[in-house]
Amino acid sequence: MTFTKFTHLLKVNYLILGAIIFIGVLSISSCSVTEDSDLMAANDSLYSNFLNAKLRINKEVFDEINKNRIEGRGEGRLFTINNVKREKDILLINLSYSGGCKPTEFEIIWDGIVYVDEPCHMNLLLVNNQNGDLCEAFITETIVVDLKELIGDVIYKDTCDYYLFSTFNFGENADVIVEAIN
Repeated sequence: MTFTKFTHLLKVNYLILGAIIFIGVLSISSCSVTEDSDLMAANDSLYSNFLNAKLRINKEVFDEINKNRIEGRGEGRLFTINNVKREKDILLINLSYSGGCKPTEFEIIWDGIVYVDEPCHMNLLLVNNQNGDLCEAFITETIVVDLKELIGDVIYKDTCDYYLFSTFNFGENADVIVEAIN
């Protein structure tokens, strides 16, 4: 066998080996994607009975609504926060409000600031966006806030507290403080 034929066979064998490795990597990746999507679907179904809060990071909007809040001018429709529970990356906020004739949308607004001095915390505003619903049924429901989606997958997400203010809390103290999990 000549040297040229030998190098040609060697190149062909490397190409075949590379193709086998590539196919193996693809099959492993596709299993991971399936498992991840199955996990995501399980989490979605776990909270499917709850209302998802709209999430927004905007310092200007936060500052304007917060200024109005402190000055006694509530934003949106009045509501009461009954309790808040944290399950890993999810906040479950149980609240009550009047309405019932039109869909209700709640929004969490974060100014994007992490206060790292003790106690480490982030301020969140919860707004019941006014939708013109004049009905007076007393509704109690739970809204879901995905902290990983709002804050990102950063260390502060789990090591800092969350100070949650309703837009009708005209004081300096948060309605609820959700403690860090680490």
